[in-house]
Amino acid sequence: MNATWTYDQTTLLREQYGKIPAVAIASLLGKSPNAIMHKANKMGLKSKLYHKVEIPLNTIINFRARGYSARKIGRLIGYTHRGVRWAEQNHIIRRGGE
Repeated sequence: MNATWTYDQTTLLREQYGKIPAVAIASLLGKSPNAIMHKANKMGLKSKLYHKVEIPLNTIINFRARGYSARKIGRLIGYTHRGVRWAEQNHIIRRGGE
């Protein structure tokens, strides 16, 4: 991974941090999520997103259809229940007959 930051990379980070998760920015820039969060911290950028959440939504939908709670789903797939809820709230997931 490239340790240096270009002007364009820092500009993109400043514009997108807090709007999209760090894993998405990392993918765009070819850097690790930790490098993104470290640089954002040094730049004084703030975010309320759960940046490391990469949860497969189909898995959540399938477990929810079987009546599993967010906490149980999180335990089964290796994420926190907050990460599961974040994924549900930030993506359109149709439940049941909706």
